[in-house]
Amino acid sequence: MHNIFVIIVFVVLSVVASTAAPKIASPLGGCASMVDFPIIAGHGDAAIQAIASSSLANQVLNYVPDPSDSNNATVPLKVLLISVHPPHGGGSAHSSRELAVGLRSLGHTVVHVAPYAKEDPNIPNEQYADLLWMQANFPWDTLDIQPEAQNVMDSFIAKVYAERGPFDVAILGRESMLWHLPALRKIHGPAPIIAVVRGAYINRLVSEEKIEPSLRERLLNLYRSADRIVCIARHLTHAVIHAAGPSVAQKTHFLSNPINIPIEIPSESLLTADALNRAPTYLVDTRRRDANETIRLIMPAQLKSRKRPIDAIEAMNLLVNVDKLDVHLTVCGSGPDAGRMRTLIAEYGLENRVLLKGHVKREEVLAVMKESETVLLFSDNEGRPRVLQEAIAAGKGVVAYDTPGSHEVLNEWGHDFAAWPIGRLVPIGDVEGARRAIANLAAYFRSEQHAPLRVTQPPSSLEVLHDWDRSIRQLL
Repeated sequence: MHNIFVIIVFVVLSVVASTAAPKIASPLGGCASMVDFPIIAGHGDAAIQAIASSSLANQVLNYVPDPSDSNNATVPLKVLLISVHPPHGGGSAHSSRELAVGLRSLGHTVVHVAPYAKEDPNIPNEQYADLLWMQANFPWDTLDIQPEAQNVMDSFIAKVYAERGPFDVAILGRESMLWHLPALRKIHGPAPIIAVVRGAYINRLVSEEKIEPSLRERLLNLYRSADRIVCIARHLTHAVIHAAGPSVAQKTHFLSNPINIPIEIPSESLLTADALNRAPTYLVDTRRRDANETIRLIMPAQLKSRKRPIDAIEAMNLLVNVDKLDVHLTVCGSGPDAGRMRTLIAEYGLENRVLLKGHVKREEVLAVMKESETVLLFSDNEGRPRVLQEAIAAGKGVVAYDTPGSHEVLNEWGHDFAAWPIGRLVPIGDVEGARRAIANLAAYFRSEQHAPLRVTQPPSSLEVLHDWDRSIRQLL
């Protein structure tokens, strides 16, 4: 039997720029190398970068479940999941819903309590018996929570527990739900509470951001109070241990999201896993583009400051009005920055070049992605962005700001366990670098060097769900 836990030593991958790298014609004129925009370009915030080289990094534990250690492995469990749910909450909402649906598919009862904005007069359309919506001033983008909102949500959770409990385990599906851990503990008793870390809080806590000391300590104590801390990315385990201290190392683990990526993989293209037990791979034809074909981009993102959607409009202004390229951007998402984006689109004369679709269903996002050649992600804070996993699975180019989450996905997941060759990471806020990266990829897609790429088969969501199941049972 494998040991339950395997210590993973954090290794920072590097890309060596070869002088023999193929040169391709660039839409900006001259020649662009495929190594002009290396996958690795640091890790954004200097404080976060320092964590990777610290001694604490070696204490990070990667969860490797052992079926023999599962308690009552066939007994259905009652699970309380407190987390966001589509259409509120972006990628974490989709991942939380998939976790709930997946655990139900294994026979468990999952009651999902999900907040939605208090200013929204209507309960979201998706409703069923085990999805309970609560209307509250949820802290979508702030580290703190208002007392009124906390009281409203704590009371709602207590009411649900009284009516539907008791539960075998409670899962706080994103870090902002940590604020409800003390109230939940009072009614849940010694039964386990799992905190899911997606990066929204911990990345800020380990960054150079100025945070009021008492607020920081309150938050770190909430992490310490959880019975297990599940991080959806490896770099997040480093961040949690660095911030909360080595005492949390034994209960902090990496477990990926059970993402169900609807991609079509021709069966004849799958390869059998080799002797190293690597996952099967498949070929994706990224399709060579005609020289005069429009460069089609997509940015699926919530339109708020952390996602930096304004930077995409600034890059489009340079590509269209300075470089005179035939390029079109479709933005899928809504949020407070939409008004400012519309103002800039009009100011730059991009009305026919940028389409703001607003909030759309995930199926429509994937349909637009299928017709696009490059996916943009300009966030300054990411956990393990699912949109980049979807982009790689579909064989798309990627231009993203160099956050630890984007860095991890592009370097570990996509191309035969190596860096995704048509992924470009640029420093956070470097609009000029993003502009050049987009043009670089466009040139490649229209060059003689273009060729089909081999992609690692996405992790099976069912396998991930069984890992979650065993991880939960270990706490009982």
